[in-house]
Amino acid sequence: MIVNAEGLVAGRLASKVAKAAINGEDVVIINAEKVVLVGKQTAIMPKFKQRVEASVKSNPHYGPKYDRIPSKMLRRMIKGMLPNKSRTAESLLKQISIYNLTTDKVDTTKAITMEDIKCNQKHDFMLLGDVAKALGGKW
Repeated sequence: MIVNAEGLVAGRLASKVAKAAINGEDVVIINAEKVVLVGKQTAIMPKFKQRVEASVKSNPHYGPKYDRIPSKMLRRMIKGMLPNKSRTAESLLKQISIYNLTTDKVDTTKAITMEDIKCNQKHDFMLLGDVAKALGGKW
């Protein structure tokens, strides 16, 4: 399954992709930087800044490492929706490929757009690529 993620809501996309991976499908996501995070910028940015700046006081090199690349940020969202009792999440993540833009490796003519999870333009939203750039991401 090839998904064009342009304009799709991040959480809903992640849940659909996780469900497809659990069912055994290989999933390819293109245009990850155009995924939508619904909410006001004043609510979204502090949440992501707090995650990125988290470190251990004794040694800042330890601790959680959060990526600033949209494809890896989306991968982490999907990983949170996979079963984690055993090593199944790691094996299921191998079935999912995520690209920031369209790529030559993927036939984009077969890409599907999920109209039921598109963002309504009435709500406040931010693109995942904009969040990543604000956090200092370079890709």
